[in-house]
Amino acid sequence: MDDSVVASISAAKEEHPYNPIGTNQLSIGHRVVESEIISFLKENGFDFGVTFPSSKLKNLLEMIEDDDEIFTVPVTREEEGVGVCAGAYLAGKKPFMLIQSSGLGNSFNAIASLLKTYRIPILIIAEHRGSYNEKIPAQVPLGVALPGMLDAMEIPFIRISAQLDSLEEFSASSFRDGETHVALLSPELF
Repeated sequence: MDDSVVASISAAKEEHPYNPIGTNQLSIGHRVVESEIISFLKENGFDFGVTFPSSKLKNLLEMIEDDDEIFTVPVTREEEGVGVCAGAYLAGKKPFMLIQSSGLGNSFNAIASLLKTYRIPILIIAEHRGSYNEKIPAQVPLGVALPGMLDAMEIPFIRISAQLDSLEEFSASSFRDGETHVALLSPELF
C-alpha cells in the first residue's frame, strides 16, 4: 500500500475516532480521491479557492480548508464566488471554486457577463448532482440539462466519474486559452 494512502488512513482515524475506516461515512477510496484533488490543485499552482457547502464534497472541503498551502474563502452564494475568484485572479492568484452543480446553474449570468467577457480563467469543480443515483428528484432536471447548458454557453467542461488523470490536461489547456472551465465530478467518486 502506498505511503500516502497509509498516512491518509492514519490521519482519518485520528480526525474521526468515532467513525472508523470502513463505515459508510468515511472510506479509504474517498480519502484518496480527495487527496488526489488537493494534490492536483497544488501541483498545478491553484492557490486560491472559493468553497460552498456540499454533502458529497464535505470531506474534501474540510481537508482543503485545513491545508496551509491553499487559501480558501467560504461563500454564501455561488455567483458571489465568481466575483471573488475574478478579483483573486486580477490580484495574481490562480483561483478555483468547489461547489455543487445546482450552484453552477445559479452562476451562469455571472460567469457569462464577467468571466467570459473578460476572459478570466477559473477552474470550477462541481459535484454533478442529478446524474448518478440521485435521491432528490429536484436535482435531476438541472443535472441532466447541465452539459447541454455548458455547451450552449461555450464553457469547456469535462465529466469525471472514475480517474482524475484527464483533469490535468484539460485544466492546463483551458488556462492557457484564458477560459473558465468546469470539471463535473460524478457523486460516484465520493
